[in-house]
Amino acid sequence: MRKTWLRPGTWLLTGFIGVYMVFVVVPLLWLALGAFKTRFESLRSPPTLLFTPTFEAFQKVFAGGFGSVFGNSVTIALANVALSLLLGIPAAYALSRMRGPARKNFAFWVLSIRLAPAFGLVIPLYAFMRTVGLLDTIGAVIIAHLTINLPLAIWLMMSYFDDLPTDIEEAAIIDGASRFGVLRWVVLPISGPMLIAVSMLVFVFSWNEFLFAFILTSSDAQTVPALIAGLAGTMNFDWPLMSALSVSALVPAFVVVLLAQRHITEGLTAGAIK
Repeated sequence: MRKTWLRPGTWLLTGFIGVYMVFVVVPLLWLALGAFKTRFESLRSPPTLLFTPTFEAFQKVFAGGFGSVFGNSVTIALANVALSLLLGIPAAYALSRMRGPARKNFAFWVLSIRLAPAFGLVIPLYAFMRTVGLLDTIGAVIIAHLTINLPLAIWLMMSYFDDLPTDIEEAAIIDGASRFGVLRWVVLPISGPMLIAVSMLVFVFSWNEFLFAFILTSSDAQTVPALIAGLAGTMNFDWPLMSALSVSALVPAFVVVLLAQRHITEGLTAGAIK
């Protein structure tokens, strides 16, 4: 029986992926272990891997009044998903079916907003929210997240709509359907994987976003990432509580990606091969 040897490039790629996974998994494992330690155990030097697990930190999370913060994060993320689809679908379809040089320029302008550094957007957003009296409100964070999520949603859906055959749309228009009717009854029913992929990406990006939420909120509209950063800056350093909050915040994103990973893969690769 002939032995099949892997090529050197394959071994190199496998080794690189293995090292990368170590850098990803070890911090997550360390974070998870820290959530089950006492404050004394978490501050021991050198740290120990053998300890008696405790759920004290998770009791603080679920019984310490942090439910409103998780509620803020869920509300902001879901609102971003809904608004990104509501505004992004017609915009992406219009750009996809637009003809002429203006289409390319306008599409690139939309993408450039997403590529702009967050620090370049947060200062004018802060000034605007202060002027209109929206600081420390959920609405301010929703608008801020939408400025970076909506362009991404438009670009992804526009690329998907570009690869859809237009024969059925033209036939529907000949039969008397409007452009909105074509979008509603012809395009959207076959765009399910992409819509799910965009929804999941927007949800995860909004759920994990830190800078805008940290700058635009202080207490009432705080999100989980902003709360964890705030705890890290206090004199009363509670590492187990921060770890428990981080682990609790990771769970929804992992569940969303796990349940929708097939649709995300289908949506992001649809139209790549004609």
